[in-house]
Amino acid sequence: MRRCAAVLVLLIFVQGIAEAQSSDWSVTVGFRGSYTTTSKIFYDPYSPSPEIRSEHNVFDNIYGGGVEIRFEDLSEHYFLALAVEYLSKLHEGNQIVALSRPPRSMPVQDGFRVLPVELGLNMFIPLGSERVRLAMGGGVGVYFGKRVFRIVDVDARQLKNAVGYGIHVESSFDYRLYDRLWLRGEMRFRDPEIVTESQYTATSTQYNGTLVTFPRDPFKTKINVNGLTLGLGIVVGLF
Repeated sequence: MRRCAAVLVLLIFVQGIAEAQSSDWSVTVGFRGSYTTTSKIFYDPYSPSPEIRSEHNVFDNIYGGGVEIRFEDLSEHYFLALAVEYLSKLHEGNQIVALSRPPRSMPVQDGFRVLPVELGLNMFIPLGSERVRLAMGGGVGVYFGKRVFRIVDVDARQLKNAVGYGIHVESSFDYRLYDRLWLRGEMRFRDPEIVTESQYTATSTQYNGTLVTFPRDPFKTKINVNGLTLGLGIVVGLF
């Protein structure tokens, strides 16, 4: 499945390069910073209990960055877009840990890293201006996730690559600064769910004289990046 998706993206990429050689096509590369409003981590997504299954922690204010290549058909007013982005969010601080007896407040690092790879088809909205461009559209995405979790000095190591799939919708606003240089603002919504499987790297540790014991069985969590993503960046026209 992953190989088929990679081959499809590569074929579209090569086809876009070939078609861009004609006078009606152009290729642009955009570099942007991004801000995502919110996300969630579900700590027991396969529990038979609906209450436990829905328990989660909210991770707000996620910052990231990315690059996007667009193959633009200037005569038909549409374009293909291939975007890669990097998102990361960590919470660090003391939390009550139930793995000790009695439960105590201990240092915990909790969060995730996500790499979205998205392919979209968008349309330019006619505005009658050569300086301003507005576009809307959407597409599909592959989302690679990594769970980050540590209690005191013991990490929960992810056992295998975690991949999620989903769709996205987006709109963008370009303002031409020079002939081949634009300022771009973007709004994007996605809702991927990425299930990870991890295992603690040790069976126990000590914290301020308290013994902390860790289960040996692997455990699963679910990352859900479901917030609104806002982006701002620079776009360069190649040809």
